[in-house]
Amino acid sequence: MVFDSDVLIGFMSPEDAHHAEAIEWMRQATRPQTERWISAVNYSELLIAPLRENKQEHVKAMLGHFSITTAAVDMAMAERAAAVRARTNLKLPDAYALATAIDLEHRGRSDVRLASFGIAWQSGQRGSAPVAIVSFGRVMATNQHAPRCGSVRPRRDPDG
Repeated sequence: MVFDSDVLIGFMSPEDAHHAEAIEWMRQATRPQTERWISAVNYSELLIAPLRENKQEHVKAMLGHFSITTAAVDMAMAERAAAVRARTNLKLPDAYALATAIDLEHRGRSDVRLASFGIAWQSGQRGSAPVAIVSFGRVMATNQHAPRCGSVRPRRDPDG
């Protein structure tokens, strides 16, 4: 499972509107045989608020406790994230989360899932499966011919 920063922020913040859903993502992520990842770019996003409060050690402790591996950003990952951004118009940090999931799938990991409140994606259906940017259940953009990007499931709208 690859985490977008929004899920981990929601998990760490009981007052976050998505806290309950973030807890459910973490329950799924802690199932046996589940690898947990975060892009270095999304890790930096996760650190911003804790750094302002001098609580960055809480983030590091949480990542360690749940054995969440930070995926380094090299030239290949940067190019993959740029390609995702060019195809989908995702914000760059979101493109890195999706690019990390796609990269893991390409490296032979099976059943890669992306834990995100804004992007719906799951590995397993290769070919011309669409990528969709989903904001609270509403499809904001799609690319019907994104190669090897997995299947897309919209998330439910929290407002009904």
